[in-house]
Parts: sequence; structure tokens; C-alpha cells
Amino acid sequence: MVGRGFATVLILILFALACLAGSRRIGRDRRLVAKLRAARAFDSDSGVPLGELTPDQRDSARSLAAAGVLAIRRNRCFIVQSQLSMFRYRRTRATLAAGFVALAVAVLVAILILRR
Repeated sequence: MVGRGFATVLILILFALACLAGSRRIGRDRRLVAKLRAARAFDSDSGVPLGELTPDQRDSARSLAAAGVLAIRRNRCFIVQSQLSMFRYRRTRATLAAGFVALAVAVLVAILILRR
């Protein structure tokens, strides 16, 4: 049977991997929005062609389009400015909530380790 320590380590590793994946995703989305802003892609005429984006950027563009922050029309993506401020607010709130959960898990693990 697997010991408690092994299970704790396994859970912490999985939690760390989930945090890394989330932070990478947020970083990719932020870089894509910055790239579109730099290109002044605010309508379909000035949008960035999907062919100019890397596969990771295209994946981020699809997820941001599903969230309503970007629009993809005529094989070009551009920022929907009216949705950008609400998206930032939601993203910041989600990031802070994830940080508090990570802190709570760290405190819980520390308490469990120190109780032994």
C-alpha cells in the first residue's frame, strides 16, 4: 500500500503542474492580445491573418474568441474592444482566486506536515 507521504507528494506535483499549465495559458493569451494591440487589430479590415499566428497563438485565439474577447472573421482575428475590460476583470479575479487556493493548499500541507 502506498504511504501518506507518497500520496501527498503526488497531489502536490499534480497541483503544481495544474498551476503551471494555467499560468502558461494566461501568458499566451496576454501575449496574443498584446500582439493584436501592437498591430492595431480592432476590426476585421485591420485584423491579423490566422496564417501569421503560431499554432499556440491560434489555439489562444480560438479560446479568446469563445470568451468573446476576440473575433475571427474572414480568416483574420481582431480584438473586440467592448469586451476587453470585462475580460480583464474576470481574468484577474480568476487568477487571484487560484492564488488564494494555492496558498490555502500550501498552508494545509504545511499544517499536515508539522502535525506529524
